Amino acid sequence: MKPNPVESPDLPEVPASRTSPVSANKSQSFDMALESATLEQQGLQAGGGSATESIDELMTRFPALSAAQSVPTPPPSEFHVAATYRKNSESSTEAAHMSGFQKYKDDQLLRNPGGRNYYLDEMKVVDDSGGQSVLGLIQKDLSDAFGNIRNFFGNMFPGTTVLYRNETGEIEQGRQRGLLRNISDFCRDLGSALSFGAWHPGAMDAPHGFKNRLLYSVSKFKDAFFADILTGVPSSVNHMSKNLILSGWHLAEVLPDAASGRFDPTRKLTTTIFDNGHLAIEYITDVIPSGDAWFRVHASNPSELKLPVLYNLKMPEHYEGDLRWEYVRNTPFRKTIETIGSLLTDAAAISLIGHTGCSSNRRNQID
Repeated sequence: MKPNPVESPDLPEVPASRTSPVSANKSQSFDMALESATLEQQGLQAGGGSATESIDELMTRFPALSAAQSVPTPPPSEFHVAATYRKNSESSTEAAHMSGFQKYKDDQLLRNPGGRNYYLDEMKVVDDSGGQSVLGLIQKDLSDAFGNIRNFFGNMFPGTTVLYRNETGEIEQGRQRGLLRNISDFCRDLGSALSFGAWHPGAMDAPHGFKNRLLYSVSKFKDAFFADILTGVPSSVNHMSKNLILSGWHLAEVLPDAASGRFDPTRKLTTTIFDNGHLAIEYITDVIPSGDAWFRVHASNPSELKLPVLYNLKMPEHYEGDLRWEYVRNTPFRKTIETIGSLLTDAAAISLIGHTGCSSNRRNQID
């Protein structure tokens, strides 16, 4: 009778070193054990042994593997990588395809409550699905009116929170100073300037040396009169006026929404009229003297010989470090319409001042 191949002395034996514990050589140990098991399985099949028993016996010969080795983590699939990339770049891709006017309108509706699909407290913009009830429309109008009243008092005292989009198109929060905050900053900056840095609120260390103290004093005088008084105070008053106008505008939106908000065509017409009216109020109050756009257009950099108007026109779309540009996307479209509007208001102001002066002279001559 032919001997069983498993018991045959002619079967090649695997050296002990090839089935040594994993601590000696983990990768080689597993390969060698697998090779030995394959040879023995072939021998069992030739001799007609039990497949179940042979597998159980052979599994005992595998070296113990750690969890990380026994279940290797598969690399991420191409579909998973593509989905993740698509999700992360969705907002930036959408923002890249927006026109200059769409970016401008989006930025302006993020500044103050009022846009139909803009929920600033929740930092989100929703699609106009048309499923909102008349009661929901009225509640949104009243909420926008109340939100602007709240911002009016915020701009009167410490300031308000403003929303803007970053370079990837995500909504972020910013802060604009209120009237009393600007006055408080003026007092602090003026005190620091007059004390030559001996009183330095907000700074870690006082300046040392005569030269450093002198430079520090000059910079604080500049901050006090230019940043706090000539820019900050008029800006705060401008923002307060804008909030009052927007509050009344969206309070008036209640009537058409209550009368015809249940009909989709009239609801869309009301949304278009009042959203574009909101945009017009933002634009006009921005380009008049003391408005945000007016200060951007008239900004300059004497140290680099950059003149007003040209300085703003050469600014990139996204710029950090200066609040005049940090919360807007300064696109070519925005630069164009803000420059034109600001220069027109300059001409109107000069004409008004000249007309007033001439009228005053005529009255003096008559007297």
